[in-house]
Amino acid sequence: MRNLIILLVLLVATSSCELDIEPADLATVDQLLAEDGGIETATNGSYALFKDVLPYRGEEFGNSNNDYTRHLYQMSEFAADNVMYTQFSSDPLYLVFTREHFPDQNNSSYFWFIAYRIILGTNTVIASATEGESAQSDQLIGENYYLRAMVSFDLLRFYGKPYTTDPNGPGIIIRTDPGEEGIKPRATVAESYDQIINDLLKAEELMDDGLSRGVEFASKLSAQALLCRLYLYMERNEDAIEYANKVINNGVGVHLASNENYLDNFANTQNSSESIFIIKFTQADHRGKNGSIGSMYYDDGNNNGWGEVFASGSFRTLISQHPDDIRNQLILSTGGTKSGYPIHYILKFSGQEGVVNLASPQYIRLSEIYLNRAEAYAKMGNSAGALADVNLIRERAGLSGEALYTSGNLGNRSVLDVVLEERRLELAYEGHRGFDLTRNQRDLVREYEGIHLENGDTRTTIPWNDNRWVFFIPTNEIFNNPECVQNE
Repeated sequence: MRNLIILLVLLVATSSCELDIEPADLATVDQLLAEDGGIETATNGSYALFKDVLPYRGEEFGNSNNDYTRHLYQMSEFAADNVMYTQFSSDPLYLVFTREHFPDQNNSSYFWFIAYRIILGTNTVIASATEGESAQSDQLIGENYYLRAMVSFDLLRFYGKPYTTDPNGPGIIIRTDPGEEGIKPRATVAESYDQIINDLLKAEELMDDGLSRGVEFASKLSAQALLCRLYLYMERNEDAIEYANKVINNGVGVHLASNENYLDNFANTQNSSESIFIIKFTQADHRGKNGSIGSMYYDDGNNNGWGEVFASGSFRTLISQHPDDIRNQLILSTGGTKSGYPIHYILKFSGQEGVVNLASPQYIRLSEIYLNRAEAYAKMGNSAGALADVNLIRERAGLSGEALYTSGNLGNRSVLDVVLEERRLELAYEGHRGFDLTRNQRDLVREYEGIHLENGDTRTTIPWNDNRWVFFIPTNEIFNNPECVQNE
């Protein structure tokens, strides 16, 4: 299965986007996709590329730390304030934390490389398949539109500035044709959003109403959920609320996990009632200490993880205000120290099938959708609606009484302040925090212990418009595609 999609990518690759392989006859691709099950096999292969380690920059076998999912979660989370780093690491994720980026750092350049590989695979299926032949084939075509939109959006969040900051600034290189020329300029952020939204609307149209292939595959619901997220990022708040309502009022049985099932929701995402789309890892996919998301967050003492990144002081202060909050149990404070810092391990990406640091992360889950709607309500002046959604999440976490919000107990905080704080608590380590800050034009405050800067400074504030919220375009892309401008 995986070999076929890699073969398809090799056959249609151009010289752009670091695809340093030779093009071949597209008729061969058509023949492969025309075989029984060919579209499904190719589509499943695109899902595999979220986990596979591809050789890169002349490597024979690939670097086990290089996969789309690991980089997605660590590049998005380590740049913000939910975590602290305890020591120097030669892994380039350290550069995300210190924000000392450069164009050829391995994680960000590999992410660009593998993201466009996935896009190329989806383009091949979309260009070769015919809509309307069957509900099954339409579902698969819709999944490819979803995957292209998802990957494009992840690229846009990493390499373009927020829509709310500069919609006319440089976004991503939009690629929708597997045979197009490699030299192509970056679209604007607004044009990039338009393309992603069009793909998601097409995916919503083509896919069926259920979760027929499971939450590890795209669905109409996942397309609607991602549209909700995009509209929120654009501050199209009415549209965000409309799509939140579609997802929340779904007819396929997706609902918030109970308080009793909350912790298992992360260890067993494939069977969680609130999973909308997950990136499924099996034990065969698991790379243990090298390559898993959780390996930097947790060390069980048996060489199954590095455990060098802890919950930050400011996050622990926030969540510990209510000891009964079940989300406290996702932090393991051992009483010991590592590199001189008290240990506060993070357990959100560990425990699947009882395996240390094995996890199938929820790219979208229902809790986010409620909080998306809450933020949109807050920005439209519907304080009651916003606080009701926030309180629903807090009640599920085990909070009650004065721990729930009313218009009279917010103190000096606005309703939006409360919503963003709840997003921080509920969605911690899932890659949202930095984007929540920048699109709302709020500075990052890292006033807690840890290795923040090369000089050891532990108290710093980073402006919301700091250039290093955005990663550099890889040098290979700039060299092979002279129309692609570099980020500042």
